[in-house]
Amino acid sequence: MRTSAPARLWTASVAAAADRHTIEQLEMPSSVLMERAALCVSAEVERLADARGVEQIVILVGPGNNGGDGLAIARQLHGRERAVVAVMVGGRHNAAVAAQLQLARAHGVEVVTELPPAPADATIIVDALLGTGSRGAPRGAVAAALQWLAVAVDELGRERLITVAVDLPSGVDVDSGAVPGAVASAALTVTFQRSKPGLHLTPARDHVGELVVAEIGLVAVEEPEQIELIDPAWVARWLAPLSSPAHSPAHYPAHYPAHKGQRGHVGVIGGGGGTPGAAILAATAAMRSGAGLATLAPLDLQLRHALIELRPELMLAAPEHAWVIPQADVLVVGPGLVDADQQALDDLQRSDARPMVWDASGLEHYHLAPGAGPRILTPHPGEAARMLDRVAPERAWTSARVQADRRAAAEQLALATRAVVVLKGQGTIVARAAGAGAGSCLAICTRGGPALATAGSGDVLAGAIAALLARGLDAWTAACVGVYVHALAGDCLSVNGTLAMDIADTLPTAFMQAVADPTIPDWPRLVRG
Repeated sequence: MRTSAPARLWTASVAAAADRHTIEQLEMPSSVLMERAALCVSAEVERLADARGVEQIVILVGPGNNGGDGLAIARQLHGRERAVVAVMVGGRHNAAVAAQLQLARAHGVEVVTELPPAPADATIIVDALLGTGSRGAPRGAVAAALQWLAVAVDELGRERLITVAVDLPSGVDVDSGAVPGAVASAALTVTFQRSKPGLHLTPARDHVGELVVAEIGLVAVEEPEQIELIDPAWVARWLAPLSSPAHSPAHYPAHYPAHKGQRGHVGVIGGGGGTPGAAILAATAAMRSGAGLATLAPLDLQLRHALIELRPELMLAAPEHAWVIPQADVLVVGPGLVDADQQALDDLQRSDARPMVWDASGLEHYHLAPGAGPRILTPHPGEAARMLDRVAPERAWTSARVQADRRAAAEQLALATRAVVVLKGQGTIVARAAGAGAGSCLAICTRGGPALATAGSGDVLAGAIAALLARGLDAWTAACVGVYVHALAGDCLSVNGTLAMDIADTLPTAFMQAVADPTIPDWPRLVRG
């Protein structure tokens, strides 16, 4: 029996269209859908109440359908003899709220129209203020209710004042993950039918808490926006044919590479004087990710001698081949790159059809146009901002602006370059322009904790992705799988004191774990209403 939610995400427009189709075309009464949604939330509220020993439940009822859900929840919990109060927020409510209000009062639910004093005892607050149709910062009575909630949390603490969000935490943009104003920080969010992109994107993801997806019978006829979470089971299916045999040659799959030349050759252009470590990290990560060969091309003679002693597994290209590394199947361009030969880099981008990962300093020299072959760009927010500032200087892109709407930044950069873009950070995004190939256009990684926030972590990611390209994966798949395994490696390590080389050295373990146990602790939990 499936207990994990599907990977496909719905934007607000897809969710609204599914709602209309289910009601108007399939003739499912909206009241039935609301009842099913409320039953799922009620069950989760009761589970929390029993687990935490909480008796008091306060439901904040907003003006739209989300408020109608809240009143249905109040009626159901009252019928189960829970101590519940419904608070009507604002003076104007739609027809669904009016109908549910009549039912709630008929069943004896306590309904009030003023915000009560901040609770003095442990309480569950059900946030039924705003739904997926809300846009912009909360205003008026809703903003005042969120301020009341924030004060109550400060006074009582999150352990005793537990917020459950209906469909989304109010104040979150479910498409972008933006939080433009006041927001309800939930311990648990129950969203309906499919999860939403913004619930997994920074900064909104910090306000979601545990995520439950409740299937309530909505049917989508069309999903024009292809947005997914990077599914661990999908990753496992791609990695299984690349995995090492478990015990002996008898266990080799028929297609498993018999020698290093069949495992791919990664070249790294970068690692100049003063910054040699970045290229070493990328090349080491490539070999830790299964590439058979890795070649560096430092021009500094002393550095070349040092590399032979430090990493004898790595090869060195001849100085005259430093900007092309002709023997490599795949290139990583940029880690530790200094004194760049702009013409040579332009020639690589425009004329060399080999797959390439452009990272770090290489992104500053990247020609913003489609490349001659597959291209993967791996910027952090600051690098993305500088690239986007070249694309649309009138928008004055900054790192903070990228972080405020990571989805838009990744999509715009993918559209401008026609490359696969990996926007690094908490909730790493992989994006490509529509029409660039089959499959998803945007994927979000739910793994990856603070251990990855260390110097050189991005160089390790670039090397891992390059190895997957060298081993035969297409650019989209290599980027998604590489992001996931890199995040998994970080999750295997301590938050404090982790070095980038620790992440690289943990990659073989992460690859094996991704195949053997394709589960994620924080993957959305599925319930059926």
